[in-house]
Amino acid sequence: MSRPAGFEFCFRRVVQGAGERLDRFLAASLEGVSRKKIKQALDGGRIFVDEQVARRAGQILHGGECIEGTLLLSEPLPSPQVFVVYQDSDMLAVAKPAGLSSHPAHPGQDSALGQVCALLDGSGASPVLQHRLDRDTSGLLLFALHEESNQSLYQQFCERRVGKSYLALVEGRPPASFSADDRLKSGVRGRTVVDSRGQEANTDFVTLAYTGGAALVEAQPGTGRTHQIRVHLAIQGFPLLGDVLYGGAVFFKTAQCHLAIPRLLLHAYRLRFQHPRTGEPMMLECPPPADFLPLLSLFDDCPISS
Repeated sequence: MSRPAGFEFCFRRVVQGAGERLDRFLAASLEGVSRKKIKQALDGGRIFVDEQVARRAGQILHGGECIEGTLLLSEPLPSPQVFVVYQDSDMLAVAKPAGLSSHPAHPGQDSALGQVCALLDGSGASPVLQHRLDRDTSGLLLFALHEESNQSLYQQFCERRVGKSYLALVEGRPPASFSADDRLKSGVRGRTVVDSRGQEANTDFVTLAYTGGAALVEAQPGTGRTHQIRVHLAIQGFPLLGDVLYGGAVFFKTAQCHLAIPRLLLHAYRLRFQHPRTGEPMMLECPPPADFLPLLSLFDDCPISS
């Protein structure tokens, strides 16, 4: 049987309350998706509740379930949009939202690079992406706008003279400071693993705040390996909240609340480097997005403002 033509939309949601029908929960949590499309996905066996195929639209949810699925849409849903953090004639920094790729993985895929090109269309600039973030990581991305600035920034990144700071919400109670220094390589099913044959990878961590069962950590990677911060936190015993690939929880419980974790909670917060033309020290910051705020509000004396 041929597969219906259309755009695939993959999702994951965690149920907070109890007593709601499955189809109504999905219709409320998947903006822009019709009940008809949800019913088609159920009939096609493309929706899973706690890894079990869901068939009944009227299935009653009890709270805490993880719902995943794939919908076939006639048109793609609107992508989350970047916004400009800093811009001059030499470079551009944007805040990339979670759910948007840094660079297109295939022709026609929306990405931060594509959105920046559209934003600068007609200006004469030729944006060059200097580094990448995982699709589900939010935060700062830096672009050079012409060849001279590209050469300068590229050299700074290659020589590891760019300081990168990430905010991570993690499970457990990590020490005040800790480090990871090992070798990483690609594993199976999209994972990165520690392997003596891999590339050198090192990250320094500082714990900024604690709450019951979770901590706010600043990560400062010295290298830029795939999933580096995520792997280093997991092997230290403090996985990122929401990072299912490396064992992170999809909801967080305290005596006062039960919060669903919408995605892996990692945010590229700060970049330090030299201006590519003047050589002046630069520090750019991007406050954490809205999906960080429910957990940040649980920390006493949190040093990070939204």
